[in-house]
Amino acid sequence: VEENQIQVFKQMGIFVMACCHGFVECVAEMKRSGELAKYGLAAVNWLLNVCGKDQAVGHDIGCASKKTIVSSSLGKEAQEKQLKVVVNAFHGFAHNHMC
Repeated sequence: VEENQIQVFKQMGIFVMACCHGFVECVAEMKRSGELAKYGLAAVNWLLNVCGKDQAVGHDIGCASKKTIVSSSLGKEAQEKQLKVVVNAFHGFAHNHMC
């Protein structure tokens, strides 16, 4: 890859997945490339492949994340492995309790 090809995407930050004990499980360098849901999907893919069945993902926009996961190529595997997507108390109470 040539240097000018690397500069096509601008670094925007990092996407981190941590367990409930605070251990970092997955880190992805974010690049601005249009569809940013791919970082969450990549982390969920990693979680399903490495940790297996009966996992849960807590996310401040879990309602949207769940819809994205279900409609993605991971949807069937997430359902088979009984992945749970949950939202935090603020989102559930103050923002949109119907989620």
